[in-house]
Amino acid sequence: MKQHLPSRMDDLPESLIDVAETFGLGTALRLMQHFGGQELEFPRRFHPRREPCQGMVEALGEDLGQRVCHFLAGTRVYVPNGKVRRLRPEVEALQTSGRDRREIARMLGISQRHVRRLANRPPDQLPLFPDY
Repeated sequence: MKQHLPSRMDDLPESLIDVAETFGLGTALRLMQHFGGQELEFPRRFHPRREPCQGMVEALGEDLGQRVCHFLAGTRVYVPNGKVRRLRPEVEALQTSGRDRREIARMLGISQRHVRRLANRPPDQLPLFPDY
């Protein structure tokens, strides 16, 4: 699995630009590494044992994690993962084994939305006139 993390502020996804401008590019990249493919809903008040604040503190350290949680309080943020890969066969295999879409997303490190898109996409059609 390849992860293509941006190397400049201009290449960051729109959802993380404010975080990068406030806390630096490194913080935004660490968020992509730890929370990529997830939509995080931040509580209005910081709770150190409540997600996503608990994960934020674990990923960024206590001080920076708390500051990021306070900055994003009361918002919902989608954190893209920057991973590129053909996942449709894996999604289909995991679905047939009885896994739900949330679990599949967590296992593959992609968003639930992307799992839904892959699962609902019609199968590839066979060519009408195959090359001989």
